[in-house]
Amino acid sequence: MTKRCIITIGREYGSGGREIGEKLAEKLGIAFYDRQFLEMASLETGHSEEVLSAQDEIADKKYFPYKSENLSEKLFEIQSRIMIEKAKSESCVIVGRCSDIVLKDFANVVHVFVYANEETKVRHIMERNDVDEVKAKKLMRKTEKIRRSYYQYFTDCEWGDRENKDILINSSITGIDKSVEVIIAYLKIRGFLD
Repeated sequence: MTKRCIITIGREYGSGGREIGEKLAEKLGIAFYDRQFLEMASLETGHSEEVLSAQDEIADKKYFPYKSENLSEKLFEIQSRIMIEKAKSESCVIVGRCSDIVLKDFANVVHVFVYANEETKVRHIMERNDVDEVKAKKLMRKTEKIRRSYYQYFTDCEWGDRENKDILINSSITGIDKSVEVIIAYLKIRGFLD
């Protein structure tokens, strides 16, 4: 990369956003962060990754049985702090976790949102999770409802809204590899790449 840059990727479930982020980071030779934040938060809190994973990207009002604080909120605070530290020190791709809002005041950030039509998402979910179409649709709706709730709870913004995005990509049309190319082309336009 010519200049340090952070790429945030919000995504609909089944749209391939995570895969796009992984391939983009690999192609650019920069760090990729998604569930890695759970490992870092686990080291900091002493909670297992499994316990934290159950609260990850969920706006859950239930309180952790041994603490007076909401574990989802604590996890969001820790991941946000780690995200900001990474954004200050390195180029990277960050998937989810309200990263577009957490890093909105950084000048060197590109915010991407990946979406797809239902057919594409369901097919992708079926392949990735080895489930039938009915289960895939149910999983898609449930996961998107959770993500929407999480995003709105922690940001007071609408999930998937173009207001905080630089690029919206319909991966039903572009697919994974072409989506990566679109982002790279945009990074060149913005002067982050030669």
